Amino acid sequence: MEENIASQKLFAVTNEEKIPMMLTFMFGEAARVAQRGAAERLMGWCRAFDEWLAERGRTHRPSTTKQAVLAWRRLVQQSGKTPWELTQADIEGHAAWMEAEGYSPATTGCALGIFSNFYRWCGERQVDAECGTGFNPAEKARRPKVGRYRGAKLLSREEVGALLRTMQRDASELGKRDYAFSLARLRLGAPLRSLQRVKWGQIEQDPEGSWVRWRAGAERQRLPAEVWEAIQSALAASGRMAGMREGDYIFAPLAEPFKAETGNQASDWLAGKYVSSDQLLRSLKLYGRLAGIPEEKLTLMALRRTAMRLRLEEGASLGEMQVFLDSQEETRFTKYRLSKLPELPGEEGTGVEGDKEYEAPRRKAKPFKAGEGVIHGFYACSQPPQAIKAVLAENIQGIEEQIVGLRILARGLLERQGRARNNQEAAQLGEAYTLAAYRLGELIKAEAELAEGGKSSEWADEFLERLDRAAIERGREAVAEKMRAEAAGLGAPMMAAPGLAAAARGLVEEIASIRYVLRNMFRLAIEAQEAREQIRLGEMYSSGCIRLVHLLRRERADGDQLERYLRDGIDEAIRKVTREWRSSREGGQ
Repeated sequence: MEENIASQKLFAVTNEEKIPMMLTFMFGEAARVAQRGAAERLMGWCRAFDEWLAERGRTHRPSTTKQAVLAWRRLVQQSGKTPWELTQADIEGHAAWMEAEGYSPATTGCALGIFSNFYRWCGERQVDAECGTGFNPAEKARRPKVGRYRGAKLLSREEVGALLRTMQRDASELGKRDYAFSLARLRLGAPLRSLQRVKWGQIEQDPEGSWVRWRAGAERQRLPAEVWEAIQSALAASGRMAGMREGDYIFAPLAEPFKAETGNQASDWLAGKYVSSDQLLRSLKLYGRLAGIPEEKLTLMALRRTAMRLRLEEGASLGEMQVFLDSQEETRFTKYRLSKLPELPGEEGTGVEGDKEYEAPRRKAKPFKAGEGVIHGFYACSQPPQAIKAVLAENIQGIEEQIVGLRILARGLLERQGRARNNQEAAQLGEAYTLAAYRLGELIKAEAELAEGGKSSEWADEFLERLDRAAIERGREAVAEKMRAEAAGLGAPMMAAPGLAAAARGLVEEIASIRYVLRNMFRLAIEAQEAREQIRLGEMYSSGCIRLVHLLRRERADGDQLERYLRDGIDEAIRKVTREWRSSREGGQ
């Protein structure tokens, strides 16, 4: 995490101030000063590094470029040497250092490949004639042994059954879509991106059944009948089946995921987009946890590896497995890969409880409506019902909805940047994205703080509830409301002065109202056609999320204040009883 943040800062500094990145690795904040007096040989390597990164950026994914930056940053700072001073022993020593630091063999091997690639690139362009032809200290450095499928997790047959049964009980349109995808992931061996992006036109039907062709020119493979039925059921439930066209994605996302009761009409879905890996993973974890499957097995890769093992156990040949995996590698590599695939785990210790049924999660959004679902507690009870503008109809706790919403908007900004009409618009969208990403980080940090802070008020709520029950059983008035008011410093419950409802210190109305406003703002941002409007609405949404966090923290602080008040009262009562007991004892003597 720290490395990612540092690399982003380095990118920002380099782009803004035109400082060669290699200098920032070596001199940090003093890079600009060092640049003025740097030798031409050093500057030549620094310029070469930036050119190499730029070239890789045009042909590789951004994540690959970031890996290269991190790898060279580690090497330069750990070794303390310039690129031409490094030897094979230095590279191998760096690999040993990475192993001691806890980096995986795969990460270490990847880093060595990155070093070798840069040296080879520099040699082809004769960046440094003094190094001689073929200078590449990383080329023959010993690579760490990377065990195929090391630490790989597969689901047992019982876990597969529990997951699918749990998902099948969700009758919502989202539930049906996610069930169809997960079933396909467990019955088909195609790469994740191929399955995510499968379009209606890739499915073929003939008298023998249904087939899917993952890419042009690839051999088609049979689409299991249960998968085809699940896909049809999901499309029919969402209202998309009748209007499906060749270019429509089958696993499409909702256009407005927070819109009330959305999903049962074709217009509710973005047929021209495919559902993201993050959304699919969240769905898998949602159902997998309900089914009692261990967290480490709830990954999209675990489903594919399980599908591979299940297909092998059905007796598939090597050629059939290559078609199943849509693999373009040589047969000998596929054979070696499959030979290392772990067996399915046994049923012991899986955490799955037989055929136990779980209640399906609610996958439909529901907006706030005045007067609906009033929550109990001092703040809600201390105000007349007619004064409550919006309430937490879903009894929402935390800010998960805002995190999801902000992440969706941020991705929309990033996607729109790729289609920017000019450099100015691209820069504005980039600035908006970085702001949204920063605020998203703040929300994620606040979520953990709020969850931890909320635990302290549970004791106070339970304690007051017991006091009220005891008072009612003895024919007395409930005391919880009065004690909450006294703890808040109000002296008396607000219901005693209905004319002062506007002066109530409770924040439930305001918190619920902000949630309602944010939902509306999210919808407007999703619908925005112009980049400038989407930027403006996205910034308003993220700013509103931060304000919501401030109110929730204030509310949590009030809960902590109540607990302190009650504990102080208990301590004082104990001291009073102790004093009375001592007095009576002394009087008796």
